[in-house]
Amino acid sequence: MQLVLNDEEVIPIPLDDFVQEAWVLQYNRASFQGGLEVLVERLAACFASSLAECLDPDLKLPTEAQLKYATAIARDLGVALPPEALRFRGAMTEFIDRFADTHKRRRQS
Repeated sequence: MQLVLNDEEVIPIPLDDFVQEAWVLQYNRASFQGGLEVLVERLAACFASSLAECLDPDLKLPTEAQLKYATAIARDLGVALPPEALRFRGAMTEFIDRFADTHKRRRQS
């Protein structure tokens, strides 16, 4: 099994003999029972979720807590929340780190 990126890059996915055999059985079962489309959708969803978990932490989506805190900071200080901070946890962390102390001081006074 392999993952193909950009029609050029190939990443082999090593499967042990048991998993390889089980997937052949699963595929054949789905094909025979007319459920191949459902299996493909389920497999695609699992791969997408697994691939997202393999990203470096700074490239993952920001957490809900980060979004909530950054929104409060932006509103309180009247600063724009950069689009990149809404997409990447690392950029969100940088935004929060940059403005958190000022936000805290303003809330204390």
